[in-house]
Amino acid sequence: MFMSSVVMVALFTAAPAPKAQSLTWKVTGSDVSFEMSSKDLRALRGGKEVFGLLSRKKGFLEDLKPDPEETRDMSDWEANQSFKVLSVVGPWASYEESSSGYTGGAHPYAHSGYVTWDVTKDRGAFNLLDVFPEKDVLQALKADGFVKKHVGDAKAFASAKTVAALLESLEPGEDCVGFQYGLDNVKRSVAFHHVEGDKVAVRIAFGYDNEACRGNMFVVGMLLPIPATLKPALERANTRQEGFLMKDARSAKAPTVNFEWEGADAKKP
Repeated sequence: MFMSSVVMVALFTAAPAPKAQSLTWKVTGSDVSFEMSSKDLRALRGGKEVFGLLSRKKGFLEDLKPDPEETRDMSDWEANQSFKVLSVVGPWASYEESSSGYTGGAHPYAHSGYVTWDVTKDRGAFNLLDVFPEKDVLQALKADGFVKKHVGDAKAFASAKTVAALLESLEPGEDCVGFQYGLDNVKRSVAFHHVEGDKVAVRIAFGYDNEACRGNMFVVGMLLPIPATLKPALERANTRQEGFLMKDARSAKAPTVNFEWEGADAKKP
């Protein structure tokens, strides 16, 4: 006996796949909440987005909008931008931001770096040297093997009392590290990797020294004593109650957001 068509449809129609659930959490002691999905990381205050990655696409495209009087052939122009979430500790969202492409001129462009954003403040307000004593950061940098390989002035390196003075004693080396531009990197181009006893492993991303080595990024790792004020937030991130550390970014399914643009599309109606 043949089954009716209704029954057969019921048997062979697959159930819709469940939508991936967003991970949400509230930052203790604040009015900040985070929402993270496979496609985005957002921070909200009072229901309003104060930080987001996917919402940046509009600005990305607006910046590439050609001037109506542009006469150059843009068919080979292109631009790419990506944001890879690395860690979230308290209100601090850290991510790797990369940009590359060609939009006219002598050569393409490429840049990668880390960014830490305190979502309770304007972009650029976070400063690692406000969180950890500068003497601790200085000592950790002096102890790093990669940094020591780039000492240009040994006397100045040994006597440096500030991070700025330390960076001035370094040289790019054959790998073309941009230490001379690195003070801002130490302050903001960071991510929090793991907790080791009473210390936290911090990653600092330095850029390149000159355009001949554009696109290169160099990551320095260091262990810093955890200030008492930071311990609760780090513990909650380390146990993934609120946020996560860089070591857990993959298992936490932290997103990477990508934007692409091609100049050939700019002339289409």
